[in-house]
Amino acid sequence: MSKSSLVNVNVPAYEGNYTKGRSGRKIEAITIHHMAGRLTAEQCGKIFQQVGRYGSSHYGIGYDGRIGQYVDETDTAWTNSNWDSNCKSVTIETSDNDNSWYINDTTLNSLIKLVADIAKRNNLGTLVPGKNLTWHSMFTSTSCPGDYLRSKMQYIADEANKINNESTSNEVNVYYRVK
Repeated sequence: MSKSSLVNVNVPAYEGNYTKGRSGRKIEAITIHHMAGRLTAEQCGKIFQQVGRYGSSHYGIGYDGRIGQYVDETDTAWTNSNWDSNCKSVTIETSDNDNSWYINDTTLNSLIKLVADIAKRNNLGTLVPGKNLTWHSMFTSTSCPGDYLRSKMQYIADEANKINNESTSNEVNVYYRVK
């Protein structure tokens, strides 16, 4: 199973709500979504367990910052309303804080850490909004993920890149003094 070590909650999606494998594609992007409700990671996952839902996500972050996994990264979640994008994306649902499409700082900070982790494990390199960090409304006519999250895409990319660059520089920049 391919998943983030940051996951606190596992709620496997019903097998009829995603596709096994990625149709020969590799992961090229992370796509951010909004739950359009104030939910926990467990509550979001239970939606994807419903028979006949025909939708799912790889991850979800509740309003308390806890991270749930619903579909393995090696499989194709049905999230982006676009088959090509689904096949090459890892998708993340985020909880509303107050039914205004705003997400609180706890959720945002968990999102940044999860985005950094997914990018690093899948060798996505530097995250660039609109390239390898995408959002739902790029692929279909929808309000998702809302104005607030769309306004935060550069910030999310910058902060996730900082996390990954710091961990890389700590691993690589070890100098030994030769006597």
